Amino acid sequence: MANTGEVDTPLVVVGTDGSEHGDRAVAHAAEAAVRRGALLRIVHAIRVPMATPGFETVEPDEETARAAEALVQDAAAAAVRRHPNLTVQARVGYGLPGDALLAAAEGAQLLVAGSRGRGGFVGLLLGSVSRSLAARTTCPLLIVRGEHGAPAGQAGADVLLGIQGDGDGQAMRAAFEAARGWGMPVHAVHAWSWPGYAGLAGPSEADMRAVAEVHATALEGALTWARKQFPDVEVRADSVMADAAGTLVEASAGSALAVVGVRHRRGPLRHWVGHVAAAAIEHAHCPVLVVPLE
Repeated sequence: MANTGEVDTPLVVVGTDGSEHGDRAVAHAAEAAVRRGALLRIVHAIRVPMATPGFETVEPDEETARAAEALVQDAAAAAVRRHPNLTVQARVGYGLPGDALLAAAEGAQLLVAGSRGRGGFVGLLLGSVSRSLAARTTCPLLIVRGEHGAPAGQAGADVLLGIQGDGDGQAMRAAFEAARGWGMPVHAVHAWSWPGYAGLAGPSEADMRAVAEVHATALEGALTWARKQFPDVEVRADSVMADAAGTLVEASAGSALAVVGVRHRRGPLRHWVGHVAAAAIEHAHCPVLVVPLE
């Protein structure tokens, strides 16, 4: 029987559907909750038609509701068996899975979900839905991707940090805190493109060196405060002229975690996270931590 507790901070929330990917998400969330001394809230969403003016709300049948309750209770019990001192809540949400998960994560320190699923969470983190969830969350979102197990079991792995420009401080802090906690180095990657048209002959070698030096200097400058705040964390910094999305995905093959920052947008672009974050969410070889940026 799982421990129960009232809503309190710190809080870690995870969505599951009983699939292998859902189970891995719960395992990662439980470990994160233990590290934080947090309450773990496990959520499963029953997809039901949304209430529409002029129509009655459709409630799930009793069998579906019982199966959902059993699913989250089993997940909670499994988490407690691994971590006997962990306090766990098991909840069933109704409606669109993303909406249910975001509502349950209000005030949370971390939101966790698998990259694939079935049932209530089918497609939750695929395509446009994944980008929408990443764009809307108000707390860091951990997407459990790849085949890696616990970070502690990955010899030679690192925490990958994608740096796109100014304002990545929150993502940088999250990456360095994770690296310190796991005793891993940070691999900071900044990919850039040629700034403009250089004629038929293309840029000269001197021009290339000058622009490359500007970007390398900017990257080192961005890392200055993190090196001071986390002097015990080893840092490897790479500034390369290449596609940013492809570079980050390729580098993630040797990482325990990839960290990317996402800015909230408004209007028609409110579900857009940018092509670099989208590529990491959908194609990274390791779990991805999406950090909302102010």
